[in-house]
Amino acid sequence: MKAKIFVINQDVKTTKLITKTLEREGHWVTSSSVPKTAVTKCREENFDLVIIHVDIRKVAYDKLISDIKKVSPETIIVVITTRSFPDAIAKGEALDIAGYLIRPLTEEKIRRVTEHALRQGEFARGNRRLFLTVSVAKMQWEATVDAIEEPIFVTDFDYNILRANLATFRKLKKGVSEVVGHKCYELFHCSGNPPDDCPGKRARDSGEPVTDIVTFKGLKRRLNCSVYPQIFAGGGGLAHFLREPSISTEKQAEVLTKYERLFDDAVIPVLLVDLEDNKVVDANRRALELFGRGPEEMSDTDLEDLFVESFRERVVNNIIKQTEGTEGSLKVKILDNKRNRIDVHIIANLLEIGYNRFAEIFVIPFGIIV
Repeated sequence: MKAKIFVINQDVKTTKLITKTLEREGHWVTSSSVPKTAVTKCREENFDLVIIHVDIRKVAYDKLISDIKKVSPETIIVVITTRSFPDAIAKGEALDIAGYLIRPLTEEKIRRVTEHALRQGEFARGNRRLFLTVSVAKMQWEATVDAIEEPIFVTDFDYNILRANLATFRKLKKGVSEVVGHKCYELFHCSGNPPDDCPGKRARDSGEPVTDIVTFKGLKRRLNCSVYPQIFAGGGGLAHFLREPSISTEKQAEVLTKYERLFDDAVIPVLLVDLEDNKVVDANRRALELFGRGPEEMSDTDLEDLFVESFRERVVNNIIKQTEGTEGSLKVKILDNKRNRIDVHIIANLLEIGYNRFAEIFVIPFGIIV
Protein backbone atom coordinates (compact mmCIF):
# COMPACT_ATOMS: atom_id res chain seq x y z
CA MET A 1 0.00 0.00 0.00
CA LYS A 2 1.08 3.58 -0.65
CA ALA A 3 1.03 5.69 2.48
CA LYS A 4 1.42 9.18 3.92
CA ILE A 5 4.47 9.09 6.17
CA PHE A 6 5.79 11.70 8.62
CA VAL A 7 9.39 11.52 9.88
CA ILE A 8 10.16 13.33 13.16
CA ASN A 9 13.94 13.37 13.47
CA GLN A 10 16.71 15.90 14.12
CA ASP A 11 19.45 14.03 12.27
CA VAL A 12 19.44 15.37 8.72
CA LYS A 13 21.39 12.46 7.21
CA THR A 14 19.05 9.84 8.67
CA THR A 15 15.97 11.76 7.58
CA LYS A 16 17.26 12.01 4.00
CA LEU A 17 17.97 8.26 3.89
CA ILE A 18 14.48 7.39 5.15
CA THR A 19 12.78 9.89 2.83
CA LYS A 20 14.71 8.77 -0.24
CA THR A 21 14.10 5.07 0.46
CA LEU A 22 10.37 5.39 1.08
CA GLU A 23 9.70 7.77 -1.81
CA ARG A 24 11.25 5.16 -4.13
CA GLU A 25 8.56 2.78 -2.84
CA GLY A 26 5.87 5.24 -3.91
CA HIS A 27 5.07 6.66 -0.48
CA TRP A 28 4.46 10.35 0.20
CA VAL A 29 6.97 11.46 2.84
CA THR A 30 7.35 14.68 4.80
CA SER A 31 9.60 15.44 7.77
CA SER A 32 10.14 17.80 10.65
CA SER A 33 12.93 18.45 13.14
CA VAL A 34 10.64 20.50 15.41
CA PRO A 35 8.73 18.10 17.70
CA LYS A 36 6.58 20.85 19.24
CA THR A 37 4.68 21.31 15.96
CA ALA A 38 4.45 17.59 15.17
CA VAL A 39 1.19 16.94 17.03
CA THR A 40 -0.62 19.75 15.21
CA LYS A 41 0.67 18.47 11.86
CA CYS A 42 -0.53 14.94 12.68
CA ARG A 43 -3.98 16.29 13.54
CA GLU A 44 -4.17 18.20 10.25
CA GLU A 45 -2.59 15.65 7.89
CA ASN A 46 -3.90 12.32 9.29
CA PHE A 47 -0.73 10.35 8.48
CA ASP A 48 -0.76 6.58 7.99
CA LEU A 49 2.67 6.20 9.60
CA VAL A 50 4.87 8.38 11.83
CA ILE A 51 8.56 7.58 12.35
CA ILE A 52 10.04 9.09 15.53
CA HIS A 53 13.59 9.07 16.87
CA VAL A 54 13.67 8.16 20.56
CA ASP A 55 16.58 10.55 21.14
CA ILE A 56 14.70 13.60 19.92
CA ARG A 57 15.49 16.70 21.95
CA LYS A 58 13.18 19.06 23.89
CA VAL A 59 10.22 16.63 23.97
CA ALA A 60 10.20 13.13 25.48
CA TYR A 61 9.51 10.67 22.67
CA ASP A 62 6.99 8.65 24.72
CA LYS A 63 5.03 11.83 25.53
CA LEU A 64 5.11 12.78 21.84
CA ILE A 65 3.78 9.35 20.81
CA SER A 66 1.00 9.56 23.38
CA ASP A 67 -0.04 13.03 22.17
CA ILE A 68 -0.04 11.92 18.52
CA LYS A 69 -2.22 8.92 19.34
CA LYS A 70 -4.73 11.19 21.05
CA VAL A 71 -5.25 13.34 17.95
CA SER A 72 -4.78 10.57 15.35
CA PRO A 73 -5.51 7.19 16.98
CA GLU A 74 -5.23 5.14 13.76
CA THR A 75 -1.74 6.45 12.92
CA ILE A 76 0.90 3.73 13.11
CA ILE A 77 4.10 4.54 15.04
CA VAL A 78 7.63 3.30 14.29
CA VAL A 79 10.58 4.44 16.41
CA ILE A 80 14.24 4.86 15.48
CA THR A 81 16.48 3.58 18.25
CA THR A 82 19.79 1.91 18.98
CA ARG A 83 20.73 -1.01 21.14
CA SER A 84 21.56 1.50 23.86
CA PHE A 85 17.85 2.32 24.22
CA PRO A 86 16.28 -0.88 25.61
CA ASP A 87 13.56 1.17 27.31
CA ALA A 88 12.04 1.80 23.87
CA ILE A 89 11.42 -1.92 23.49
CA ALA A 90 10.06 -2.19 27.03
CA LYS A 91 7.66 0.70 26.46
CA GLY A 92 6.60 -0.52 23.02
CA GLU A 93 3.45 -2.39 24.02
CA ALA A 94 2.18 0.36 26.32
CA LEU A 95 2.84 3.01 23.66
CA ASP A 96 1.30 0.96 20.83
CA ILE A 97 4.52 0.98 18.78
CA ALA A 98 4.24 -1.04 15.57
CA GLY A 99 7.95 -1.39 14.73
CA TYR A 100 11.56 -0.44 15.44
CA LEU A 101 14.26 0.89 13.14
CA ILE A 102 17.49 -0.18 14.86
CA ARG A 103 20.51 1.88 13.92
CA PRO A 104 22.64 1.73 11.85
CA LEU A 105 19.94 2.04 9.19
CA THR A 106 19.96 0.51 5.72
CA GLU A 107 17.52 0.89 2.86
CA GLU A 108 16.50 -2.77 3.11
CA LYS A 109 15.82 -2.42 6.85
CA ILE A 110 13.76 0.75 6.33
CA ARG A 111 11.65 -0.91 3.61
CA ARG A 112 11.08 -4.10 5.61
CA VAL A 113 10.09 -2.42 8.89
CA THR A 114 7.87 0.13 7.15
CA GLU A 115 6.06 -2.52 5.08
CA HIS A 116 5.46 -4.67 8.17
CA ALA A 117 4.15 -1.70 10.19
CA LEU A 118 1.79 -0.60 7.41
CA ARG A 119 0.41 -4.14 7.04
CA GLN A 120 -0.10 -4.31 10.79
CA GLY A 121 -1.92 -0.98 10.71
CA GLU A 122 -4.19 -2.10 7.87
CA PHE A 123 -5.02 -5.28 9.79
CA ALA A 124 -5.84 -3.25 12.91
CA ARG A 125 -8.09 -0.92 10.93
CA GLY A 126 -9.81 -3.93 9.36
CA ASN A 127 -10.43 -5.36 12.81
CA ARG A 128 -11.94 -2.08 13.98
CA ARG A 129 -14.23 -1.98 10.94
CA LEU A 130 -15.17 -5.59 11.61
CA PHE A 131 -16.02 -4.93 15.25
CA LEU A 132 -18.03 -1.87 14.20
CA THR A 133 -20.00 -3.98 11.71
CA VAL A 134 -20.79 -6.56 14.37
CA SER A 135 -21.64 -3.94 16.97
CA VAL A 136 -23.99 -2.06 14.65
CA ALA A 137 -25.77 -5.25 13.58
CA LYS A 138 -26.21 -6.35 17.19
CA MET A 139 -27.39 -2.89 18.25
CA GLN A 140 -29.94 -2.72 15.42
CA TRP A 141 -31.40 -6.11 16.31
CA GLU A 142 -31.39 -5.47 20.06
CA ALA A 143 -32.89 -2.00 19.69
CA THR A 144 -35.78 -3.35 17.60
CA VAL A 145 -36.47 -6.25 19.94
CA ASP A 146 -36.19 -3.98 22.96
CA ALA A 147 -38.86 -1.72 21.45
CA ILE A 148 -41.38 -4.47 22.24
CA GLU A 149 -43.00 -3.32 25.47
CA GLU A 150 -44.05 -6.74 26.78
CA PRO A 151 -41.53 -8.99 28.57
CA ILE A 152 -40.15 -11.75 26.35
CA PHE A 153 -37.48 -14.16 27.52
CA VAL A 154 -36.08 -17.53 26.49
CA THR A 155 -35.07 -20.34 28.85
CA ASP A 156 -33.60 -23.79 28.45
CA PHE A 157 -35.63 -26.79 29.62
CA ASP A 158 -34.13 -26.38 33.11
CA TYR A 159 -35.66 -22.87 33.30
CA ASN A 160 -32.31 -21.02 33.10
CA ILE A 161 -32.86 -17.68 31.33
CA LEU A 162 -30.74 -17.53 28.16
CA ARG A 163 -31.80 -14.14 26.79
CA ALA A 164 -34.42 -11.48 27.40
CA ASN A 165 -35.60 -8.18 26.00
CA LEU A 166 -35.33 -4.81 27.75
CA ALA A 167 -38.92 -4.94 29.03
CA THR A 168 -38.05 -8.06 31.05
CA PHE A 169 -35.22 -6.28 32.87
CA ARG A 170 -37.42 -3.24 33.46
CA LYS A 171 -40.30 -5.25 34.91
CA LEU A 172 -37.98 -7.16 37.21
CA LYS A 173 -35.97 -4.00 38.02
CA LYS A 174 -32.77 -5.99 37.63
CA GLY A 175 -29.65 -5.86 35.50
CA VAL A 176 -28.50 -8.37 32.90
CA SER A 177 -26.22 -10.28 35.28
CA GLU A 178 -29.09 -10.58 37.76
CA VAL A 179 -31.39 -12.14 35.15
CA VAL A 180 -29.46 -14.07 32.47
CA GLY A 181 -28.34 -17.45 33.81
CA HIS A 182 -30.85 -17.44 36.68
CA LYS A 183 -33.94 -19.63 37.09
CA CYS A 184 -37.06 -17.90 35.83
CA TYR A 185 -39.18 -19.22 38.74
CA GLU A 186 -36.74 -17.71 41.26
CA LEU A 187 -37.13 -14.25 39.69
CA PHE A 188 -40.78 -14.25 38.65
CA HIS A 189 -42.31 -16.41 41.40
CA CYS A 190 -39.82 -15.88 44.25
CA SER A 191 -39.77 -19.66 44.65
CA GLY A 192 -37.19 -22.41 44.79
CA ASN A 193 -39.23 -24.56 42.39
CA PRO A 194 -41.58 -24.05 39.42
CA PRO A 195 -45.19 -23.50 40.60
CA ASP A 196 -47.62 -26.37 40.13
CA ASP A 197 -49.55 -24.49 37.44
CA CYS A 198 -46.39 -23.35 35.59
CA PRO A 199 -47.17 -22.94 31.85
CA GLY A 200 -43.49 -23.51 31.10
CA LYS A 201 -43.53 -26.90 32.76
CA ARG A 202 -46.66 -27.92 30.84
CA ALA A 203 -45.22 -26.67 27.52
CA ARG A 204 -41.97 -28.55 28.15
CA ASP A 205 -43.73 -31.80 29.01
CA SER A 206 -46.31 -31.65 26.23
CA GLY A 207 -44.23 -30.08 23.48
CA GLU A 208 -47.20 -27.80 22.72
CA PRO A 209 -47.72 -24.06 23.33
CA VAL A 210 -49.47 -23.24 26.62
CA THR A 211 -51.21 -20.00 27.62
CA ASP A 212 -52.59 -19.22 31.07
CA ILE A 213 -53.18 -16.32 33.46
CA VAL A 214 -50.52 -16.55 36.16
CA THR A 215 -49.80 -14.66 39.39
CA PHE A 216 -46.21 -13.45 39.31
CA LYS A 217 -45.09 -12.70 42.87
CA GLY A 218 -41.86 -11.14 41.61
CA LEU A 219 -43.86 -8.65 39.53
CA LYS A 220 -46.73 -8.30 42.02
CA ARG A 221 -49.40 -8.82 39.36
CA ARG A 222 -51.36 -11.32 37.28
CA LEU A 223 -50.43 -11.59 33.63
CA ASN A 224 -51.16 -13.75 30.65
CA CYS A 225 -48.20 -16.08 30.16
CA SER A 226 -47.72 -17.87 26.86
CA VAL A 227 -44.90 -20.40 26.56
CA TYR A 228 -43.74 -21.85 23.25
CA PRO A 229 -41.36 -24.82 22.95
CA GLN A 230 -38.46 -24.06 20.59
CA ILE A 231 -35.96 -26.29 18.84
CA PHE A 232 -32.34 -25.22 19.25
CA ALA A 233 -29.28 -26.85 17.71
CA GLY A 234 -28.30 -28.18 21.14
CA GLY A 235 -31.71 -29.53 22.10
CA GLY A 236 -34.54 -27.19 23.01
CA GLY A 237 -35.91 -24.41 25.14
CA LEU A 238 -38.94 -22.30 25.99
CA ALA A 239 -39.92 -18.85 24.72
CA HIS A 240 -42.01 -16.95 27.30
CA PHE A 241 -44.26 -14.02 26.44
CA LEU A 242 -45.92 -12.02 29.25
CA ARG A 243 -48.70 -9.53 28.59
CA GLU A 244 -51.69 -7.88 30.15
CA PRO A 245 -54.77 -10.14 30.09
CA SER A 246 -56.51 -7.59 27.88
CA ILE A 247 -54.12 -8.14 24.95
CA SER A 248 -55.75 -10.29 22.29
CA THR A 249 -54.33 -13.60 21.14
CA GLU A 250 -53.88 -12.06 17.70
CA LYS A 251 -51.71 -9.28 19.17
CA GLN A 252 -49.79 -11.84 21.17
CA ALA A 253 -49.04 -13.92 18.08
CA GLU A 254 -48.01 -10.82 16.13
CA VAL A 255 -45.55 -9.66 18.79
CA LEU A 256 -43.98 -13.07 19.36
CA THR A 257 -43.66 -13.69 15.64
CA LYS A 258 -41.90 -10.34 15.28
CA TYR A 259 -39.50 -11.23 18.08
CA GLU A 260 -38.59 -14.61 16.64
CA ARG A 261 -38.26 -13.22 13.13
CA LEU A 262 -35.90 -10.49 14.30
CA PHE A 263 -33.73 -12.98 16.16
CA ASP A 264 -33.61 -15.47 13.32
CA ASP A 265 -33.04 -12.82 10.64
CA ALA A 266 -29.99 -11.27 12.35
CA VAL A 267 -27.37 -10.65 9.65
CA ILE A 268 -24.52 -12.05 11.75
CA PRO A 269 -24.02 -15.85 11.83
CA VAL A 270 -23.68 -16.90 15.48
CA LEU A 271 -22.62 -20.15 17.14
CA LEU A 272 -22.91 -20.99 20.82
CA VAL A 273 -20.16 -23.41 21.87
CA ASP A 274 -19.75 -25.20 25.19
CA LEU A 275 -16.21 -24.47 26.39
CA GLU A 276 -16.19 -27.67 28.42
CA ASP A 277 -16.00 -29.92 25.34
CA ASN A 278 -15.86 -27.40 22.45
CA LYS A 279 -19.11 -28.67 20.93
CA VAL A 280 -21.79 -26.54 19.22
CA VAL A 281 -24.95 -26.27 21.33
CA ASP A 282 -26.85 -23.60 19.37
CA ALA A 283 -26.75 -21.73 16.06
CA ASN A 284 -28.89 -19.05 14.49
CA ARG A 285 -30.38 -19.35 11.00
CA ARG A 286 -27.58 -17.40 9.33
CA ALA A 287 -24.99 -19.74 10.81
CA LEU A 288 -26.88 -22.80 9.62
CA GLU A 289 -27.09 -21.29 6.13
CA LEU A 290 -23.39 -20.40 6.11
CA PHE A 291 -22.31 -23.93 7.01
CA GLY A 292 -25.05 -25.54 4.91
CA ARG A 293 -26.32 -27.65 7.79
CA GLY A 294 -29.63 -28.25 9.49
CA PRO A 295 -30.13 -27.92 13.27
CA GLU A 296 -29.80 -31.67 13.76
CA GLU A 297 -26.52 -31.81 11.82
CA MET A 298 -25.09 -28.87 13.74
CA SER A 299 -26.10 -30.22 17.15
CA ASP A 300 -23.20 -31.57 19.18
CA THR A 301 -20.72 -30.95 16.33
CA ASP A 302 -17.08 -30.58 17.35
CA LEU A 303 -16.12 -26.94 16.78
CA GLU A 304 -12.88 -27.80 15.01
CA ASP A 305 -14.74 -29.92 12.42
CA LEU A 306 -16.28 -26.73 11.01
CA PHE A 307 -12.91 -25.39 9.88
CA VAL A 308 -10.26 -26.25 7.32
CA GLU A 309 -7.92 -28.80 8.88
CA SER A 310 -4.83 -26.57 8.88
CA PHE A 311 -6.71 -23.96 10.97
CA ARG A 312 -8.40 -26.22 13.53
CA GLU A 313 -5.97 -26.13 16.43
CA ARG A 314 -5.37 -22.42 15.91
CA VAL A 315 -9.12 -21.67 15.92
CA VAL A 316 -9.79 -23.46 19.21
CA ASN A 317 -6.81 -21.82 20.93
CA ASN A 318 -7.75 -18.38 19.59
CA ILE A 319 -11.37 -18.64 20.73
CA ILE A 320 -10.29 -19.62 24.24
CA LYS A 321 -7.90 -16.65 24.34
CA GLN A 322 -10.58 -14.30 22.98
CA THR A 323 -12.96 -15.32 25.79
CA GLU A 324 -10.12 -14.60 28.23
CA GLY A 325 -9.54 -11.18 26.66
CA THR A 326 -5.93 -11.94 25.69
CA GLU A 327 -6.23 -12.14 21.90
CA GLY A 328 -8.12 -10.47 19.05
CA SER A 329 -10.23 -11.76 16.16
CA LEU A 330 -8.89 -14.40 13.77
CA LYS A 331 -9.05 -14.72 9.98
CA VAL A 332 -9.64 -18.39 9.03
CA LYS A 333 -11.35 -20.67 6.50
CA ILE A 334 -14.48 -22.69 7.25
CA LEU A 335 -15.86 -25.73 5.47
CA ASP A 336 -19.50 -25.91 4.40
CA ASN A 337 -21.36 -29.18 3.85
CA LYS A 338 -20.04 -29.36 0.27
CA ARG A 339 -16.45 -28.99 1.49
CA ASN A 340 -16.22 -25.50 0.02
CA ARG A 341 -13.72 -23.20 1.75
CA ILE A 342 -15.03 -19.81 2.87
CA ASP A 343 -12.90 -16.98 4.29
CA VAL A 344 -14.31 -15.63 7.56
CA HIS A 345 -13.40 -13.61 10.63
CA ILE A 346 -13.98 -15.17 14.05
CA ILE A 347 -14.96 -13.05 17.05
CA ALA A 348 -15.72 -14.77 20.36
CA ASN A 349 -17.31 -13.50 23.58
CA LEU A 350 -17.57 -15.33 26.89
CA LEU A 351 -21.12 -16.19 27.96
CA GLU A 352 -21.64 -17.64 31.44
CA ILE A 353 -24.97 -19.31 32.21
CA GLY A 354 -25.13 -20.59 35.76
CA TYR A 355 -21.97 -22.65 36.25
CA ASN A 356 -21.57 -23.29 32.53
CA ARG A 357 -19.19 -21.36 30.27
CA PHE A 358 -19.96 -20.84 26.59
CA ALA A 359 -18.32 -19.03 23.71
CA GLU A 360 -20.67 -16.84 21.67
CA ILE A 361 -18.91 -16.94 18.30
CA PHE A 362 -19.57 -14.58 15.40
CA VAL A 363 -18.54 -16.24 12.11
CA ILE A 364 -18.42 -13.38 9.65
CA PRO A 365 -17.83 -13.93 5.91
CA PHE A 366 -15.72 -11.25 4.27
CA GLY A 367 -18.59 -10.33 1.96
CA ILE A 368 -20.80 -8.83 4.71
CA ILE A 369 -18.18 -6.46 6.14
CA VAL A 370 -19.03 -2.84 5.38
